Amino acid sequence: MDAVTYPQDQIVAFVHDYFVPVRIHTDAHPELCAKYRVAWTPTFIVLDPDGTEHYRDIGYLPPPDFVAHLTLALGHTALEQKDYATAVRFFQTVIDRHGASEVVPEALYCLGIAKNRISGGTADDRKAIWGRLMETYPKSDWAKKASSAFD
Repeated sequence: MDAVTYPQDQIVAFVHDYFVPVRIHTDAHPELCAKYRVAWTPTFIVLDPDGTEHYRDIGYLPPPDFVAHLTLALGHTALEQKDYATAVRFFQTVIDRHGASEVVPEALYCLGIAKNRISGGTADDRKAIWGRLMETYPKSDWAKKASSAFD
């Protein structure tokens, strides 16, 4: 990560715009590795100020994928905090700007949830988004999960 992904200016700017990055040196702090369940490096964990974990990813990612995953993490955090409009914005950003990323099916699934919450539980938006998910990514686990809305 240090040699390829993190030193890039756009990555540094993105991380510093949305996160407070903390690096744990695993050899020097095994107690923190145990506390945060770090089994492999790099491990990226998104916590809110209260320490609640909202997203976790393990392993190296090239820069475009790293930004896609972090944007998805922002969407998950907003969704879990019931800030549905912000969640929609981040999930839509993953879909629009990172269309080749493997996290797009997950972003579509979660976008359906966030839109459903905004609409007060009507299924129209969710079904439209999940229909698109099932059509575009039919073999994804996220499409399989979405199919329950159509049974």
